[in-house]
Amino acid sequence: MSKSQIACSITTTESTVVRLKTSGTSGYSLTACKTLQVGFENLASGKGRRVLKKLERHLKEWQKEELALCVEPGTYLPLPAFFPADASPDECKEYCRIEAGYFLTQPEKYSCDDTGYSDNSCSELHNKHILLFYPDEQCKRALENFSTNHQIVFSGSPQKPLLYLSKFTKEAQVILELETNYVLLTISRKGQIEKFSFHHVKSREEREYFTIKVLAENPICREKGVQVTGTMADKIMMALIGKESSIALTTLIIPPSITISNPQNFSISSASAVKAISTALMALAENEETTTFSR
Repeated sequence: MSKSQIACSITTTESTVVRLKTSGTSGYSLTACKTLQVGFENLASGKGRRVLKKLERHLKEWQKEELALCVEPGTYLPLPAFFPADASPDECKEYCRIEAGYFLTQPEKYSCDDTGYSDNSCSELHNKHILLFYPDEQCKRALENFSTNHQIVFSGSPQKPLLYLSKFTKEAQVILELETNYVLLTISRKGQIEKFSFHHVKSREEREYFTIKVLAENPICREKGVQVTGTMADKIMMALIGKESSIALTTLIIPPSITISNPQNFSISSASAVKAISTALMALAENEETTTFSR
């Protein structure tokens, strides 16, 4: 039986709404994919209500369907943590709440994405996690708006959906994100982070320095190539990275191993589209796992 999932991604300057359906035993098809030139920057301004209304107009065809939502937060505050290996999801949420109380001055203003980390140095009793804290005012705003007509099955930053994509790649997935306030490099495999490097930046010079630094510190970037995304990944920056690193650079993409039967019918090349599709894929998989477990 075919299943469908609608998803919305809000990145810094763009937003995308998608509806993804399962097709056959392991494939997918898109029944909708619409990208708008409005994003987090507009949401955080006085135009926030107008932005959400525009997005809701594209979702109204599927009122009452479940929605997966990811919102670019503007910045992250990452924290490595070690939780008991047998901790349940609810226990991990409680551990995140406790860590937030120690780590943040105003924890009530932040959300947390708990991401898995592959670390051979861990004992059998504990697993390493990367806790990504981020200001959640705009995410909550979008959540409240969309929850009027949809049950929200996921809300968070794009990091967990992007991490989920690494389950479909035979080799390591390397993503470099260049945003106004940060440089972030993630190397992941099979849904687990293998390397996480994050730097706050205040200028173009700092962004250039830390970009070249993290690429030089991780030889796998030269071996596997790097997917680059972010509002600061302009032509000048891309040319500089290529010149200084001699690394193969591509834009953010859906892994070719994910079979989407009709990609030619829609524009799915933008970062916001990739993040929306990955969010829908993750939500479909989690729904399947929940259904299987409950049988």
